[in-house]
Order: sequence, then structure tokens, then C-alpha cells
Amino acid sequence: MRALRTYLPRRPAEERAHAPRKSVEISTPVRTIRHRDGVVELQLADGARRNVLGRSTISAIEAAVSEPPRDTRVIVITAEAPDFCAGYDLREAAAGDAESLIAHESNFAALRHSAVPVIAVLDGNVIGGGLELALAADVRLASPEMRMSIPANRLGLVYSLPGVRLLVAELGESMTRAMLLAGKVLDASEAHQAGFVSEIVERDQLAARALELAATMAAWSPEATAGNRRVLDIAVGRIEDDAAALRRASFRPGGSLEGSIRRFAVTRPTRFAALRRRLHLVRRS
Repeated sequence: MRALRTYLPRRPAEERAHAPRKSVEISTPVRTIRHRDGVVELQLADGARRNVLGRSTISAIEAAVSEPPRDTRVIVITAEAPDFCAGYDLREAAAGDAESLIAHESNFAALRHSAVPVIAVLDGNVIGGGLELALAADVRLASPEMRMSIPANRLGLVYSLPGVRLLVAELGESMTRAMLLAGKVLDASEAHQAGFVSEIVERDQLAARALELAATMAAWSPEATAGNRRVLDIAVGRIEDDAAALRRASFRPGGSLEGSIRRFAVTRPTRFAALRRRLHLVRRS
């Protein structure tokens, strides 16, 4: 699958020189890769520092999701090897306002409310803030080497209520207690059994499988995809909205559903007639 690579712009050199330490220079940059089928890949691009999350990293992700390139149908979040994300940038937290960065309830809200589905591609360590980022996705694929953990007690951190609710909703109360209170590290198999990960794919095939799945999803009705994503959020209590109105909207004249029904009505009789002719020939022979 061919892709066009672009990079989020950096600040001018003179601005960076006078910026405080919690700037883009100590945060993981986000690389945007536009694929030709409506898939946009956001890649955490600092594998050497294990793709830690600074404020500029979070802001870049949220900006890319809030105002994606035109005709974006699916967003895929990947990361440079070896780890998906080792959590929040503690160097940046030490130099600035740790409370506004670490496990803040507003982090990744744009992903959770995205109009298009989000796929997270998880490999290596997924720790703390990296797990919060993965929680904001709709579909998660993982390599067998993936490991998840939340070192909140070790750091002395009390997690935000929205973050804990997401963990309980995705992993269940018992597993969340084990991770938050007892420091349990969840492996890929356990995450798959818990339903947090939808597929486990070998590391060398993981990115390709994610892009394949994204291309399939991108080919479907964007109206239905956005509506079903929102109805799911209503069903699990993340947001409040009129689910019935969303469903009625899919029946609007000229919509994707009407086109699908018409195509079915045209092709089904033709297929049925062809089958009858074949059966008739078999009987005659």
C-alpha cells in the first residue's frame, strides 16, 4: 500500500530557543502518513525514548484527529519500535505542571469523540498514558510481545475518574483492581481474552494487518460508521445523545442505506433467475 508521508510542522528555530523545557524538543513528534484509500496513520516517532507522551505530543494527536485531512475514513495509530508508548514524559512533568499532563481527564478526548473510527496498533510496552491512548481507540491489534501496565501506585498517582471508568468498562473491575492496586502486567493473551485486544498478529505482520483492516473499514458508509460509533458510545454511557435520531438519519433519502437496498433489489432477482435456469438445465440433463 503506497503512502504519502508528511510531518507536522515544528515551531520556528527562534521560538524553540526561548521556549520552556516542556516543548516539542523533549516530546515525541507525531508523523502523519496519508494512505490513498482514506486511511490516515498517526505514528509516534521517537522509538529511542519509547514514544513518551508530552503535552505537544497529545496536542498533535488531538489536532490531527479533530481536523483530519479531507476524506479521512479511518485513523490508525502506530509507533516506532520497540514500544508503543512508555507513558507520560516525566522529564517534561518535572520541568512544568505535572498535574496538567499526567492522567488528565481531558487527555485524548478528541479521539474518544472522533467522527471516524480509530485503530491502535500495540507492540512492546503499553504503559500508563500509552494505555490511556489505546483506550481511546475503537479497535486494538497487538503483537504477542505486547505488555500493558499502569504504574500509578509506584509513582504516587491517583488516576482520574474518567480514566478509571474506561479501564473498568474495557477490562472489568477485577482486572482493573489488579492492575491499579497490585501492579499486574497484562500480556497480549490476557488482553485478548478480556476483549481489550481484538486480534493478536505476529510483529512483522502487525502494521500491514492494521492497514488492511483500515482499508476495509474505509470502504464502508462513513455515515453509518460515524453513527454506529456514536450509538456505541451512548450505549456504554460515555456520552448522551439521541440514538433513535442517529438511526433515523441512516434512512434518509439518497443515503448509503437506500443505495444498498436498491442494489440488492436489482441484483437479487437476477441471481435468483440465473439459479433457476441452472437448476432447470440440470433437471433436463
